[in-house]
Amino acid sequence: MKATRILSASLVIVFALSSCAPLVPQPASPQPLASQIPPTQTPIPAEVPLSQSPAPQYYSPLQNAQYVSKDTTIIVRYGPTLTNQDLGQLKFNVSGISSGPHTGQTILADDHKTVIFRPASPFAPGEQVAVNVSAFYVDPETSYPPLSYTFTVAINQQSGSPGSSELSSPPVPGHAPRSAFPNFLTVPQDIPHYTFTAPQTSLDATEGYIFVAPFYWTESTIGSYLLILNDQGQLVYYQSAAGALDAWDFKEQPNGLLSYYDQKNSTIYLMNSHYQVVDIYQAGDGYAADLHDFQLLPNGDALLMVYDAETVDMSRVVPGGKNNATVTGLVIQELDPSKNVIFEWRSWDHFSFFDSTATLTDQNIDLIHGNSLALSNDGNLLLSSRNLNEITKINLQTGDIIWRLGGKESMFTFVNSQPFAYQHDARQLPNGDITVFDNHGTTQTPAPSQSVEYKVDETNKTVAEVWDFTHSPPVFGSYMGNTQRLPDGNTFISWGSPSQATQFAYVSMTEVAPDNQILFELSLDQPYVSYRAFRFPWQGSPNTLPALAYKIEGNTLTLGYSWNGATEVASYKVFGGNSPQSLSLIEENPKTDFETQSQFTNLPQGECYFQVAAMDNQGNEMARSKIISTDNANCPPVS
Repeated sequence: MKATRILSASLVIVFALSSCAPLVPQPASPQPLASQIPPTQTPIPAEVPLSQSPAPQYYSPLQNAQYVSKDTTIIVRYGPTLTNQDLGQLKFNVSGISSGPHTGQTILADDHKTVIFRPASPFAPGEQVAVNVSAFYVDPETSYPPLSYTFTVAINQQSGSPGSSELSSPPVPGHAPRSAFPNFLTVPQDIPHYTFTAPQTSLDATEGYIFVAPFYWTESTIGSYLLILNDQGQLVYYQSAAGALDAWDFKEQPNGLLSYYDQKNSTIYLMNSHYQVVDIYQAGDGYAADLHDFQLLPNGDALLMVYDAETVDMSRVVPGGKNNATVTGLVIQELDPSKNVIFEWRSWDHFSFFDSTATLTDQNIDLIHGNSLALSNDGNLLLSSRNLNEITKINLQTGDIIWRLGGKESMFTFVNSQPFAYQHDARQLPNGDITVFDNHGTTQTPAPSQSVEYKVDETNKTVAEVWDFTHSPPVFGSYMGNTQRLPDGNTFISWGSPSQATQFAYVSMTEVAPDNQILFELSLDQPYVSYRAFRFPWQGSPNTLPALAYKIEGNTLTLGYSWNGATEVASYKVFGGNSPQSLSLIEENPKTDFETQSQFTNLPQGECYFQVAAMDNQGNEMARSKIISTDNANCPPVS
């Protein structure tokens, strides 16, 4: 990183230059091309000696940033811990060329280091905005000079993202999927069917349950569910996601909450062990959250991403480019527990158009296609970008790029393998290695996908493959997918959207041992897919009651009973009688599947009221179902 000092009679300005040029400015903007503009410029007055005038650790939007949201906040992080008294010293003077001066609220974020100015009204599309922040003193040895810079607001920012809008009006099929549980009485019959195979019988139950969210790729309102399965492939929990169009990225967060993305509302929901929604996250600064990842951090903050679609005059970038192309960049946000945006990283400021594998002469250009965010072991950020074929390490405090791995601008040499391509889900293991789900191809150029582990030497900039798994016969995950290393060394692989071409196997997920022996596989019926799948230890205690249902065929009464999401049920007691007040124990049955059933033939007339109680493995009663009547004509239902 270089520092260039520009002198004038009364001002010294220090420019902190990024190693990567930002993208072009707005169409119709008189600004020069962004390749001529350094992305980070922090002015410092000449009157203050540079040695005594530290620059902010981070601020956003950056100097000369383009395509900025009209609803952006101004974020400044100086470094030291601040107090409300410090906050009182700071004065923000923010003015748009068209919209004029902006009043607003100055907020000290939960980390007590980040200051946020939230304008009371949005900026005008296409205008240049000037930001001036006053000087202030933290203590006698720490003072900060004024901060002054400008940025430009997007002309035609589009709400939502490809992830949020592509199925906004999905076709509704005239048929339900083949039911996974056609003989159960207490579950919906549109949970999509799947096949579970376990060639190895030594599954480690301590690895936890399987979390999967199947949906129909083009008809998502039918058979779209959140599912938890046990290590025999049996149902543990279901929740319809039809109202969300479909749900993505269903998983357990480090704090024990479950999260999933609702595509219809561009919202992340968090549920507790009772399956109650206890928190929601949406993107800030006028954006819509994207579906590809959401991570809660150990400090209570959250990371999410935004697909930022802008109208760009691509004729200024590449011969044959459309003058009104829709180009989608990437925005990463860190939100504190109070939902303040305390960090915003924009691909427009750091990547070139020419880094992308996308065709730059198309009308719609998905430039970056970020698909995973992960905290690295040193507290920084790993970003996987499918359309760059790149994993990028980003300083989570400053926003600077630390390194780029893969793609056209890779800083690394692959010493014993070919680079990954169109990858998903880059994660760092405790030993420092990085796992990747390498899709390795596109629908135009299909190729066997693989799960890969790399040893990355960040000093010498070399990367070596130390483990991989390729399915036999091969599976091509044309989209989506993830790799999860489990605590016992096994690897759980989701193949995302497996290709239905005849030369590839249709497998949804696979668990393999360190020696690559397959421990189990699960295959959803075609064309059902799941964006990712995971295994997590889980203990569910729903706040609902056990379900009890019945059917009568001839002289045979079948009772079916279950407790959706309960993981600690060992058995059920069945009670019956000729009145709700005279129920007595009929039998007790061990729980061997999601639903347990009892059958009775030629019951005495009037024996038509039933109830079940869920019991734990200590013989304690956990909860009872409602009392039902199996003969509503002669035995009035219990209200």
